[in-house]
Amino acid sequence: MIKPISFAVIALALFTSCSTLTSSSVDAAHRLKNTPVPSAGCGKELGDFKSGTYTMTSAGLTRKYTIDIPADYDKNKPCRLIFAMHMMGGSMKTMVENNFYGLKTCAERDHVPVIFVAPQGYTDGMPWRGRDNKDHVFFGDMLALFKDRLNVDTSRIFCCGFSFGAMFTYSLSLEYQKDLRAVACYAPANWNIYLPADKHERLAFYSTTGTQDGTCVYVHSDERKQGGKYCVLTHLEDNGVTQLPEIPVATTPTHVTTEFKGCPKEYPVVFGSFVGGHTDYMTDPGSHDNWISKETWDFFMRF
Repeated sequence: MIKPISFAVIALALFTSCSTLTSSSVDAAHRLKNTPVPSAGCGKELGDFKSGTYTMTSAGLTRKYTIDIPADYDKNKPCRLIFAMHMMGGSMKTMVENNFYGLKTCAERDHVPVIFVAPQGYTDGMPWRGRDNKDHVFFGDMLALFKDRLNVDTSRIFCCGFSFGAMFTYSLSLEYQKDLRAVACYAPANWNIYLPADKHERLAFYSTTGTQDGTCVYVHSDERKQGGKYCVLTHLEDNGVTQLPEIPVATTPTHVTTEFKGCPKEYPVVFGSFVGGHTDYMTDPGSHDNWISKETWDFFMRF
């Protein structure tokens, strides 16, 4: 029987100077608590590349993103990188205002240096593109730029998002498994968004869906395998689970978070269920803390 789990806050990962590191294979880089893997930007001065909003050309489009570089950034220490994808009705400014889904608040509390990035969607009728791969190209171009200009720990790159931001994050999770260490999707959907062919490679995956969510419903179509449920099952299969489990869903005001058996410890799949609607902010009875943000941070800090 699958039982709910609780996350423990994990201490700050140790960073190693870029001068002492050797190249690592993807598998070695994904061992739990592995030595940080610096990018080409190791040792480079920031120059004029500082926190702020920037414009770049990608896939023939003019794109924008906001980057937040920690005040204590050290050019010789590989730094975690977290992308926060905005929802419909939101923007990169929304991500900054809510501290990147609350994760910057956690990073500052725990004294963990993290580079945060909030890209701006480029609509073709939706916040993120639904008919072509130009958002994926944009993501790849940003990754290449940040790895070159900054000392990014290439083994600790993460992505999260709510609603359409979750849909885009889920879409990236099917293609960028070698670049992303883990993702967190708050109310994802696997329809009405561009989806690449799944590379079926392992990835640490966390998601949440409310039992009363009528926008990105838990099950949109069993026949077409659409809904938040199937986002979870896809990554369970990709992570090597052959007998797919029944997924526990919440029936009381206290949320149920489940970590599934059968996944390698380096590639866990975790699902948070709650009685509620379309949201990325939930508290349990007697608590004022957003458990979605807390569990995301604890999940990312495993690695």
